[in-house]
Amino acid sequence: MKFLKKWLEKFGEYKLKKRPDVRNKPKVTNFGRARSVAVLYREKGEGFFILVKQYVKYLKAEQGIPEVLAMAYIEDPDRIPHYHLHRLRYDYFTSEDTDWFSEPDCEQTANFREKEFDILIDLEKDPPLPLRFLVKSCKSKFKVGYYSEENADLYDMMIKTRDRATFDEFVKQVNHYLNIIDTNEARA
Repeated sequence: MKFLKKWLEKFGEYKLKKRPDVRNKPKVTNFGRARSVAVLYREKGEGFFILVKQYVKYLKAEQGIPEVLAMAYIEDPDRIPHYHLHRLRYDYFTSEDTDWFSEPDCEQTANFREKEFDILIDLEKDPPLPLRFLVKSCKSKFKVGYYSEENADLYDMMIKTRDRATFDEFVKQVNHYLNIIDTNEARA
């Protein structure tokens, strides 16, 4: 059984690498121009959920972004935490919502992929295969994530941090660069 799981994961990795970008062309966007932001993360417990919730509030209140959606990946479908059950601004999908090769295949992820968020922020330093599929297949105009050579084809902007960087250190860097980045439209 372990052999089959490894083989399916390897084939999923191959399938992900071959998948073309669904966007015509990435569009550099900063917080000043963004009207919508998507935040991706893996479920890691209530403490991490609270950090994500605070970040969503920051994006809305401090950055003035009207639409912010957080999407979590929960590996164990039998252990969905109570704080994820309210699906208004925070949605999730589980390993049961993926196909054999770990590609998300459910209504929540289909809706997420179709939405053209101005910015997508992946909060995972080492995103699992289902999150990488979601990043690659979504139509977000500008995708931001941790620096990683193996994930270079997923993101338009990668943030390099120290190896043991905290959530706060990463989002501080994201906020810094998404506030100072200049867009072609901003110069006009």
